Amino acid sequence: MSPKTLLIVYHTETGNTKLMADLVGEAARKLGVNVRVRRADDCRIEELASADGLVLGSPTYFSNVSWPIKKLIDESIALYRADHQLKDKIGGCFTSAGTERDAKDCIRVLELTLGLHHKMKVIPGIYMTPQDKGDEVIKRCERYGEEIAKNMTM
Repeated sequence: MSPKTLLIVYHTETGNTKLMADLVGEAARKLGVNVRVRRADDCRIEELASADGLVLGSPTYFSNVSWPIKKLIDESIALYRADHQLKDKIGGCFTSAGTERDAKDCIRVLELTLGLHHKMKVIPGIYMTPQDKGDEVIKRCERYGEEIAKNMTM
């Protein structure tokens, strides 16, 4: 059996969300998952459909996702219309935000998109805020990558 493929798609302005994407991806890789980390601007919808799992990462802007992630979500309507091509795949999300409240709102938007609309099996998302210490963020991202990988290989 070939290894499962996890696609992590992110947008970043300051580097925080990219850091999270890389940490989540590295942790999943250690458990034998083939990981592709892609910037939202460089990702094609077909890549979402071909992966076994999908994790979306976005900075939080006014309690919502950034426009490159929103654009990708909007374009994913093609997969929704084509027999729910993401259905039953593992889904996840993460955000970097200025406040915990905004982070939770953004995560909710991403979880609704993946779980409710695309019918993915969503692993509850994670976030980082300026109040989080660096080592806490690293551990949180590593645990999340491990959890995603374990759910993909069950």
